[in-house]
Amino acid sequence: MITNRRAIHLATFGMIWFSLLYFFAGNAFPQVESPTPPRLRVGVMVAPPAFMKTNDNRWEGFSVELWQAVAERIDASFEFQEFNSIEDLLDALKKQKIDVIPSVGVRKHLESTFDFSQSYLRSGLSIAVPAEGQEYKWFRVVESMFTIDFLKAIGLLLLMSFIAGIIVCMFERRRNSEMFGDGTVEGIGHGIWWAIVTMTTVGYGDKTPRTISGRIVAIFWMIFSVVFIASFTAHMTTSLTIGELRGKVRSFNDLFNARVGAMSGSEGLDYLTKQGITIISFDNFQEALQAVAIKRIDAFVYDEQILKYLAKRNFPGRVRVLSDIFDEYFVSIALQDKSPLRKPINIALLEFMKTENWTELLNRYSN
Repeated sequence: MITNRRAIHLATFGMIWFSLLYFFAGNAFPQVESPTPPRLRVGVMVAPPAFMKTNDNRWEGFSVELWQAVAERIDASFEFQEFNSIEDLLDALKKQKIDVIPSVGVRKHLESTFDFSQSYLRSGLSIAVPAEGQEYKWFRVVESMFTIDFLKAIGLLLLMSFIAGIIVCMFERRRNSEMFGDGTVEGIGHGIWWAIVTMTTVGYGDKTPRTISGRIVAIFWMIFSVVFIASFTAHMTTSLTIGELRGKVRSFNDLFNARVGAMSGSEGLDYLTKQGITIISFDNFQEALQAVAIKRIDAFVYDEQILKYLAKRNFPGRVRVLSDIFDEYFVSIALQDKSPLRKPINIALLEFMKTENWTELLNRYSN
């Protein structure tokens, strides 16, 4: 009996001693956490110049290079995961299937769902429209000469020249018969010739009024001619300028009466729909801009930088981007809500934006 009690006491003492030894050993030699951060999942989609995929399945572009510079500074390994649309990207980030999206326009409704880094660009929506070639501009000049307004102006010009020529002929044909004589019909012809030459400020000097009445008529006619020609020239210049910029869309307000395209699920589509503008949706940038180039639609609305890049490189002389920018926003790196990556990414991003590499990156993708 005593032996059993002694065995129990020894066993109890051993367990206590072992527990104490384990406790102190655990505090004396704490486990060392691995300095290597987890492999980050970075969401991307084809959207030049931010994200571009090469023929050998490598990713490049403005936002790709920006992220690579940031990842290097925070010593993070990562892998790209491709998605088909911005909707899919944001949904994957919300469901924590990815950790980072290097380029997202910061919108009010996204702030409650995601974290965002320091903004690094300011952008907005812009409008791509068909571009008119030089040949078409010349056709526009010729075409404008046969418009109703142009023909009315020419008709008025001829009528006023006819009236001025008759009046001058009446005053001049007797006392200045060598210039306005040779019969009634020929005298009127001489008067009309004088009126047209005077109006166009050519002034050959072969016909000049000599009577006081004729010279008074000439003074009024010259003043009228200057005003008429100036107004006519201004009207033609305005018509040709508008014709050159023509198409149905020259500014945002023209979108209400035009065939307008936008990317499916994009902020641009939502914005235009809220404005009451009817939209034709597209799933592919190339298809949308091709529709603009062949004038199947009158305009395509999307991010300014992307439109300028694609129009310049893929549709030179066929698509142009208007200078107007609307619904402006800032561009940032999107992260999961309450992500621990936010602070180190912000520090790395701000450091990178102070370097020459940042300036070189901006210049390379903005030109």
